[in-house]
Amino acid sequence: MLKIEGLKIYGTTAKKTAVISFNVGGIHPYDIGAILDKLGIAVRTGHHCAQPIMDFYQIPGTIRASFSFYNTKEEIDVFVSGVKRAVGMLS
Repeated sequence: MLKIEGLKIYGTTAKKTAVISFNVGGIHPYDIGAILDKLGIAVRTGHHCAQPIMDFYQIPGTIRASFSFYNTKEEIDVFVSGVKRAVGMLS
């Protein structure tokens, strides 16, 4: 994911769970989320019950992907490809 130009991951601590919150450049998270949804990729977008801190840091929201033990490497590859496709469409 870090090879996607402009992508920023929020929360990079070493003891992180399998949740990735991110944005890409100036693209609104809702727009990326809508395209991923049309591609059949489930993510959450928005403030995630943290609007005051996002307002403080002037973040319009984030895209959040959650993974678990049942996700396959192929599903993760599809997710990353979908993010790249959405960014390409919106750039």
